[in-house]
Amino acid sequence: MDARPGASLMGFDPTTQRTMEPLQYSSAGPSHAESASGSPPQGQKRQRAKQACEPCRLRKRRCDGNHPCNMCTQFEYKCYFEKHPRKRSKIVEQNEAIHDGVVAGRISPPDGSASKSGGTVFAKPEPTGEDRPGMEDATKLRSMEANSGIAFTRLLGLRLDPSSGPKLFTFGWNLGSSTYTVPNSPPITDILAQDQMHHLAKLYWTNVHPLYGFIDRTWMQEQMNLRWARPDACKVPDHIIAGITAVGAMFANGAFDAMLPRIVDAQKEALESTSAMQPPTLLDVQSWILRVIHLRMTDHPHAVWIASSTTMHLVESVGIHQESSSSTLHPPANEHMYAPELRRRTFWVARMLNTWVSFEYGRTRVALRGITSELPAFGDDDDFTREYIDLYSLSCCLDPERTNQVGQWEDFLKQLEAYDVKNDVIQLSKANLTLCGYRRLRLANPILSSETITRIINVSLKGLEAARKMAAKARPWWHVANVPFQVICIFLAMDVRESLANIHVAMRALEEVVHHFNTVALKEALKTARFLVRLSKKRKEEDSGVLSQSLIKDNAAEDPQPENLKMAQLPSNGVGGPSNTVPAMGSGTNNETPMTNSSGEDWNMDQILNNSDFDWNYFLTADMPAFNSFAPDGTM
Repeated sequence: MDARPGASLMGFDPTTQRTMEPLQYSSAGPSHAESASGSPPQGQKRQRAKQACEPCRLRKRRCDGNHPCNMCTQFEYKCYFEKHPRKRSKIVEQNEAIHDGVVAGRISPPDGSASKSGGTVFAKPEPTGEDRPGMEDATKLRSMEANSGIAFTRLLGLRLDPSSGPKLFTFGWNLGSSTYTVPNSPPITDILAQDQMHHLAKLYWTNVHPLYGFIDRTWMQEQMNLRWARPDACKVPDHIIAGITAVGAMFANGAFDAMLPRIVDAQKEALESTSAMQPPTLLDVQSWILRVIHLRMTDHPHAVWIASSTTMHLVESVGIHQESSSSTLHPPANEHMYAPELRRRTFWVARMLNTWVSFEYGRTRVALRGITSELPAFGDDDDFTREYIDLYSLSCCLDPERTNQVGQWEDFLKQLEAYDVKNDVIQLSKANLTLCGYRRLRLANPILSSETITRIINVSLKGLEAARKMAAKARPWWHVANVPFQVICIFLAMDVRESLANIHVAMRALEEVVHHFNTVALKEALKTARFLVRLSKKRKEEDSGVLSQSLIKDNAAEDPQPENLKMAQLPSNGVGGPSNTVPAMGSGTNNETPMTNSSGEDWNMDQILNNSDFDWNYFLTADMPAFNSFAPDGTM
């Protein structure tokens, strides 16, 4: 089934002559015709209609609510009504707002049920910067519409017939001389047998779908069965089937490595020749998300970032980032067969992947304007999609456009530590965000408190445990390798006893990951981690050597030792105390420096430490005798 908007007029007849009003872009002011016939008599209060018809709503005109209404009757419009979701009040939006993208409080689910992440739910993340809808954003959208000649064509068609105006991407965009035709990609049935498809799809539904639940599993499985049984009845393209099986093959312990390149290439060719060259559909967006997930597991960061950015541009083209839209540039997508919940899940998963990939790769994420999509609902006990998106909402403060204050990052780390997760993959992402928060905090303040260091170490150790579990189960999630390697780097950068004491835990976890997957990239990561530890050890040894230099003495005369001194015993002091020892004076060969009770360095530390009667409080707090024993002439 091809649900893409075609190049036809879709019922638009340019020969139909109707009375036309001036073209205006989203203007809220009344027209001259309304002033003449639509205004109430002077002194009489105007009664507001409960709902405006669709032509009046699109033109921002006052509607009397009748059917047909006065405006449609006057201008010969086709008067009809449609249901639209009610806008929430500003008070509700303010209560749910999130300061600087970080969750300020917790709310209960709409149905009153408890969340699987600790019984509470994080509020909806507030769009950042240009994502945040408002008066300025609405002005920008109107300006974008006014810039677009394609949008003008659609506005013209809507003025003529609001129910069947022309679509975008048509009408004189160019000469239309292209001879491009969609290449014939090999059908998925030539690559996989039906039983192989079932096996790979089962691996996908078991391992990936609980975390990224943006596909209707029941409906999709039915369509995949039809692709082999009754191809003409199948309503999904081959590229989304290829995407599901390619990601599922990553969890097959190498059993499908021989045919995996053909599956990946088939999806890539189909996507680049369809959604990248023609107006996309929701299925195209979902297939691109599958490609991003597969690339994140296997390929270079640049390829992942490009694919995730392309996905977000397709999201904007389809319009699933908005609950409803009257914009000319972003008309509601013709995807009524899909439930709003599915569209929300698709948008938020795509946005989460693009944001995190951009953060990790150090690139700019795709920020859409006017996001009004609601957060998806909570699923059953095996569905962690909403919990994953809630974790993403905490990470919005990592946007480089935000402020960089010490207190902000400390609060961010506290919220991450308090966020309870029940899935090891989400635990890995939580640990990765904690490490990212440390890097941002270190940028604002290189000196960390012991409480913050302990918090980072605790979350990192839980992430290491999750990585070892995933490696033992042969689950090739990207953070299985990334978290142990980054933990080693962060612990070395902290350079405190608490972090250095746990480097061996991270090293053992990375070694286990290398043992289970044994790839060239992982071996190189392990080699690099060991090299960094050796460099740190060498630096410590050099620092120890520098300190040792301060203890090396030139000769015995400058640092008199007991065995080098000729000591003379003084008579007893008459009190029974020990006698003082002084060097024998008057000898022509004996020029040793007198030694006082306070100048000897060779204390018997073992005797002191083992003496329970030794007064440590007095030792640590008493005034130094040397500072109180100077005579007026400077002598002792």
